[in-house]
Amino acid sequence: MVEIKNKIGRPTVYTLGLAKEICDRIASTSKGTKKLCKENKHWPCQDTLFTWLKIYPEFSEQYAQAKRCQIEVFIDEILDIADDSSQDEIANNQGHIVCNSEFIARSRLRIDTRKWLASKLVPKIYGVQQKNANETTPSLIEQLVFDLKI
Repeated sequence: MVEIKNKIGRPTVYTLGLAKEICDRIASTSKGTKKLCKENKHWPCQDTLFTWLKIYPEFSEQYAQAKRCQIEVFIDEILDIADDSSQDEIANNQGHIVCNSEFIARSRLRIDTRKWLASKLVPKIYGVQQKNANETTPSLIEQLVFDLKI
């Protein structure tokens, strides 16, 4: 007969103070919860954090708000990445200045990843807007004619 043992591990203690600390940190960084939990030894592991989201409604609300705020951090990073042209050109082996395609491609990936996250976490603001099938958009000619009549 196989005896099932309880999971061994440190017990986690949920407190409002710890919940606020976690949410405040999430709201102010672009790091994910897995990395943040590893960096902060007094935090629970990511799995426990997700369990808390199910158990504690107030934490779930705070966490959702923190994730919405985190998107603003991503938007700021998008601007910083897009404006950083410091490594767009490099010297090759012959000493000629050439386009640094790898840096540009990595920057594009970083921007696209942040845009995707923003569109999924805050779709009303950063998501792709779907047009209603019944809505018709006036053509450019119709709009120009309308503008001339006014």
